[in-house]
Amino acid sequence: MRYIIFTVLTIGLMSFVYAGGKHGGGHGHKQGGHGQNAHWMSPEKESARVNPIKRDNDSIARGAALYEKNCAACHGVKAKGDGPAGKALNPKPADLKKMSGGHPDGDFAWKISIGRGAMPGWKSTLSENQIWDLVNYIQSLSATKGHGMTKGHKGHGKKNKHKHGHTH
Repeated sequence: MRYIIFTVLTIGLMSFVYAGGKHGGGHGHKQGGHGQNAHWMSPEKESARVNPIKRDNDSIARGAALYEKNCAACHGVKAKGDGPAGKALNPKPADLKKMSGGHPDGDFAWKISIGRGAMPGWKSTLSENQIWDLVNYIQSLSATKGHGMTKGHKGHGKKNKHKHGHTH
């Protein structure tokens, strides 16, 4: 009997370690920094995907409607990560307005498709075109140039030195 209990506990512990260690929360993504609130990065291959939907007023309008219906409760009406349903979540919903223009389309599409933590993956609910419309809407929130980047994350991979001498 002790052998059976020991075996079950060992298998359970190994499964827990494997799921938490290798898959980083169940999706195989990397996180910079430490813990659940660290920056969530998509795989380079996914980040480099090219958006097949033209970013025009029609696509942005479709994306805005999808955002309002599916995302605003957590990410907030203005996409600042401050929606009422997101207040109790950990990790907190991302400030998409701040991220727009600084992340490639493929990065957003992958994150919307896969989800993380309390954020559901939308690939079984939304069509691929709807996901890209959402990406176009999110990218339209940026007033800066560079939205729709296709290579890597702006500011990632290099340490940015601040005037106070510290890096991140």
